[in-house]
Amino acid sequence: MLRLIRRCPEFVSGYRDYCRELYDHHVLWFRPTDPDRIDETWFARTKDWYDRKEQGLVEGQPVSFHWWAVEGERFIGEFQLRTEFPERVMRDIGSVGLAVRVSEWGKGYGTALLRLGLEKAREHGMERVLYTVSEGNAASIRLCEKAGGELMDVIDAHNGAEGDHRMRRYWIRL
Repeated sequence: MLRLIRRCPEFVSGYRDYCRELYDHHVLWFRPTDPDRIDETWFARTKDWYDRKEQGLVEGQPVSFHWWAVEGERFIGEFQLRTEFPERVMRDIGSVGLAVRVSEWGKGYGTALLRLGLEKAREHGMERVLYTVSEGNAASIRLCEKAGGELMDVIDAHNGAEGDHRMRRYWIRL
């Protein structure tokens, strides 16, 4: 059964493999950590930064929570929740972000991961989340709409990975 867990050293190897799959398949709409930067010291080196993000103490970053999705001992993906709506959240990253490792695509994990992530948003007292998705990401558009996402608009967007692109913004009411 799929579950969301806090980041932990026991799953760093699985996280690195997941990141490698996304990089090797040139997935641009969700860029995790560069897998070449993940070594035996990575978790300890990044723990304080992630802890501070949850407290809103990283300058220029919204309050952000990160969970890893695992099934048994297998790393499946990740879910990110941002509980505030500053400009960057509204125009770029949205308040939720999720990805499933490429080798697990098409198996229903995206649906399960989003459902679990929306439960986390409810636990944080949120009434709705903003789901942003590139128009070229048909699978994520279907996932969002299946979860009840209501299209707010489509805007011009730009980021380092995708460059200029059109982005859909959806509200998912909780």
